[in-house]
Amino acid sequence: MFRKIALVALLAASASAAQAQTGLRAEAQIGWDHPSAAVLASDSTGSVNVSDGKDGFSFGGEIGYDLPAGPAILGVYANLSGATTRECVEVYGGDEACVKAGRSINAGVRAGVHLSEGVLLYVKGGYSSGRIRLSYRDPADPTYDFRLADNSDGYHVGGGVEVDVTRNVYAKLDYVRTNYDDLDYRDGTFGVRVRPHRDAIVYGMGIRF
Repeated sequence: MFRKIALVALLAASASAAQAQTGLRAEAQIGWDHPSAAVLASDSTGSVNVSDGKDGFSFGGEIGYDLPAGPAILGVYANLSGATTRECVEVYGGDEACVKAGRSINAGVRAGVHLSEGVLLYVKGGYSSGRIRLSYRDPADPTYDFRLADNSDGYHVGGGVEVDVTRNVYAKLDYVRTNYDDLDYRDGTFGVRVRPHRDAIVYGMGIRF
């Protein structure tokens, strides 16, 4: 009899934990952002390839919806974020290429399993669109100077852990790697190709409805 009662209590607790980490959610996010880029510049005299990155901060918000799938959780999400980061690299001579991270839009899916009651471990991935500003400055020949702002599509992958603070409030920490399509600029024999990507560690605090 006592074994049956204990089993029913355990199943009820598991069901309650699964239910608590499902449904519609909304959260605010802040985190560490590390955009980096490989820059390939070429002209009639040759080419040079350099890469670098810089730390900064990101901020934004996310909405999502999670469903129970047996012992797992499956969900969809969309988020919008901004960043403070701007990185400049010396290409050759006194030439300088600068890349600034703008707004980023992400949409994807995630799947998770419970490590314990109220603790969810998950992986995630999906589509990304980043606003990137590129500038190039040549002190010796300003005719090569240019500025370019464009949206670059790409994809992101990552994972993290989510913990219930109360029944309707949760906190999470995840890592995300985003790769964007190349940005190209060409004027005659002079050309610049930028391959941007970013790494981020994001803390989120949210509410389930």
